[in-house]
Amino acid sequence: MLVARDRARLDALVAAIEQKGGQAIAVPGDLSSLNGAQALGQRLMETTHPGATLIHNAGLWPSKRELTPEGLETAFVINHLAPLVMQQPLLDAKRLSRIMLVSAGLIVKGRFDAAKTPTGEDFSSIRTYCNTKLCFALAMRDIAAAHPNTDVVVLHPGVVRTDLGARPGLLGWLLSRVKRSWESPEVCAARLTRILARERWSPPGEARWLMEEQEQPWPAVAENEATRRAVREATARLLPPPPPASALSQG
Repeated sequence: MLVARDRARLDALVAAIEQKGGQAIAVPGDLSSLNGAQALGQRLMETTHPGATLIHNAGLWPSKRELTPEGLETAFVINHLAPLVMQQPLLDAKRLSRIMLVSAGLIVKGRFDAAKTPTGEDFSSIRTYCNTKLCFALAMRDIAAAHPNTDVVVLHPGVVRTDLGARPGLLGWLLSRVKRSWESPEVCAARLTRILARERWSPPGEARWLMEEQEQPWPAVAENEATRRAVREATARLLPPPPPASALSQG
């Protein structure tokens, strides 16, 4: 099951997979708003079966501060809150046996401010990406503790040559030159395939941290109890209430 915003590109990818003998289902969805994330989670819950693996790979590296309809900073929603909203119906329905979060080594630079980070008042074209990726990594540690029957892993996939963080102007040109030396998406995909083939990623109730394919201790910032508590409390305050049961039954 493949999820993305662009239905045409999703359909093209499904066709390419089927031409090679595989099977895939396109599920259009958008994580740029919490309402969109709720709707996507409901669609996925209705089309998946117990034992599914969820791979979180959506991400935004913003170049300027923008707010969502909820008044929250866009990267904070896309990189953190919306994926949590989207996966909750799947967890509630016990559809998931494993969750992989494709995170970033830059969480080591994350600094969460409960009063500023959610609305981007501490916005930085570099630090905001680090902050929001840190938030989701910490949240997934809590998810693992709350759902010990679900195997959870958080990983830095490698330094990969993609359009993430693309910028206009001189900075963008310099970044594009630097990216030429980074590894290709195909190399990263092969690495993720090997990790997916592992029988188990983490002990029950825990989420382990991988740097590429090697398990590492969690970075110090991710072990800081004050930071973990601040992210936990802000997340609980900002997550929308679940839709009423009648809405769920109607789809």
